Amino acid sequence: MNTTLAIALLASLLVLCSKSGSAHYLYKNCGQQRTENSASVGPWTALLHENGSIFCAGTLITDAFILTAASCIRENEVHVRLGEYCRNATEDAEDHLVQMSLRYRLFNNESLANNIGLLKLTKSVQLKPYIMPICIIIDPQQQPPAGLIGNAWTLDRDEYLTKEFGLITIQRKQGGCTNLDLYTQFCAGHSGDLEFCDGLMGSPLMQNFRYMHKNRYVQFGIATESDMDCQEARGYTDVMSFYWWIQDVVSLFNNAYVYKPKQSYVVGDNVKISF
Repeated sequence: MNTTLAIALLASLLVLCSKSGSAHYLYKNCGQQRTENSASVGPWTALLHENGSIFCAGTLITDAFILTAASCIRENEVHVRLGEYCRNATEDAEDHLVQMSLRYRLFNNESLANNIGLLKLTKSVQLKPYIMPICIIIDPQQQPPAGLIGNAWTLDRDEYLTKEFGLITIQRKQGGCTNLDLYTQFCAGHSGDLEFCDGLMGSPLMQNFRYMHKNRYVQFGIATESDMDCQEARGYTDVMSFYWWIQDVVSLFNNAYVYKPKQSYVVGDNVKISF
């Protein structure tokens, strides 16, 4: 192994050990959005697309990493659109190329246990009010709250072909799911009688949460399916069960080497959604 790389790896591991057990956010500048966009899915929303077709969602958790479901990881070239929501008419969305995809090693494609993955972008994102990371709490004692906020496609009644990504209220439900992996998932669902509830795999369950004397948007879960068929309850990946893995990967690959930027660019509205 290259000596410089070995030293960098060791240094990152020492940083990890020194931080273990501490209570803080993964990324300090996180979980904030403009007041006028409080009804939006949030500036951390990431849309994963391949050849212009959106197939999954995720969340920006640092200036270089996207948190998503392991089921969303593909071998082909994938782009991540940031800034699609919460922007003004004069502001542009951005496409970033994925440099590296990491799937949790114990991911089970059948049970969807350990369904969590990370994407590293080829270039650090320049943060702005409409492109901002969501918070991940690094605290082994923290549990998801009962009430959560998820994402779902909304249907415009006047133009039924028009679909947008909106917010949906989700509640944790005890005993409402079958075949649940109790170590890596929790059961949650809507209260019924909703006009829209089909979400997008990899999208977050979050809450405007008070932690360390501040209210910020914190991610607690990951949707493991795209087509919920308006189910009242299903299993979500418990992000708090993987805080240590997220922290390890981000710290390791942020410090281990300096990567060369590839193409990241401002885009128009030509990306299509694949249903």
